[in-house]
Amino acid sequence: MKKLFQNIIKKRNSSFSFDENISNRTLFNLVADKSFDLLRGVFTLLFQFKKPKLIFVGRAVRCFNSQNIVFGKWVKIDYGVYLSGLGRGKLIIGDSSGIGSYSQLVISTSFNNLGEYIHIGKHVGIGQFASIGGSGGVTIGNHTIIGQYFSCHPENHNYGNPNQLIKDQGTTRGKITIGENCWIGAKVTVLAGVTIGDNSIVAAGAVVNKSMPPNSIIAGVPARVIKGIYD
Repeated sequence: MKKLFQNIIKKRNSSFSFDENISNRTLFNLVADKSFDLLRGVFTLLFQFKKPKLIFVGRAVRCFNSQNIVFGKWVKIDYGVYLSGLGRGKLIIGDSSGIGSYSQLVISTSFNNLGEYIHIGKHVGIGQFASIGGSGGVTIGNHTIIGQYFSCHPENHNYGNPNQLIKDQGTTRGKITIGENCWIGAKVTVLAGVTIGDNSIVAAGAVVNKSMPPNSIIAGVPARVIKGIYD
């Protein structure tokens, strides 16, 4: 039984294997839990008038403007996630990617100036409590892993007019691009206009306010390159 389900999971994650200490009872609980998530995934897509596919949707997941949301195969959306496809472009979650519990992926928060898009690549893992806005456009490359409490802000408030409230001065938007095969630590913040190159590591708690080259280890507030990953 363990080998059967291990082979099924390998279709999503080819390197997966069960720990030898996993009991049959634990395995049964896992199968039961994921079976309900799979059923919720099927009904979620049917409710959105989309063709059913293998996706796993946890309890209390909400979708807004779902006609603008695209799920790949073997996608996993955990408990309490909110997805908003309100925008000029689409919210895309690629094959075999996962979104952690209580995360929010929101292209736009207003109806008077729609945001651009959020594109999550294939085999991307995003931890719990992530907050990703798509107003200026966000792209996260394939095989990137992201820790808990990640935040992504592709716009900044303008503040140059001393005679006007900051909240009334509008915003400046800038696309955010996170490359492939990156490791983004817990509680990292990425600001508008930033590109993080492929194969980079961003240390926990960093605030990235400028673009970083590929193959970098990045840390600090504000973030800077500490060294090359292969140095």
